[in-house]
Amino acid sequence: MPVDDKPIPTQPPSRTDQLLQDKFIEDLIGQSGRMDDLARQLITLELAVAGLYAAALKLLAGAECAIDIGIWLYLAFGCWGIALALALSSLIPRRYEVDMNRLFGDRSEGAFSIQGYFRQSALHKRWLLLPSALLCFIGICAAVLTLF
Repeated sequence: MPVDDKPIPTQPPSRTDQLLQDKFIEDLIGQSGRMDDLARQLITLELAVAGLYAAALKLLAGAECAIDIGIWLYLAFGCWGIALALALSSLIPRRYEVDMNRLFGDRSEGAFSIQGYFRQSALHKRWLLLPSALLCFIGICAAVLTLF
């Protein structure tokens, strides 16, 4: 089969294609920052809920300070404590080995591509924040059960 030396006709991407590509890249890069914002909001929520609940218990107990401490109270504050620890740990920077010569691709030889770095950073934070939110909700449910 003879080799054809004719050049392949090409054209630059359209303005729409370029804009879509730029927005995709911005979104990929911004995921980690959005996870940080979510972590800050979860920390605020977890501290506020636990603090308000503790203040309400103190007000309900009155002068005698006698509160029936049961398993639900321990569970509520335990869940809130673990949730807070998970949310705080998502804000601690991690060190990733990145191959600066590769833009795309899977992890090879222990190093991430640049795109893989952004994906892995956001994924790590997501896997800490999902259980944090779930534990906060479980803590709220346990706190409600202390009333019964």
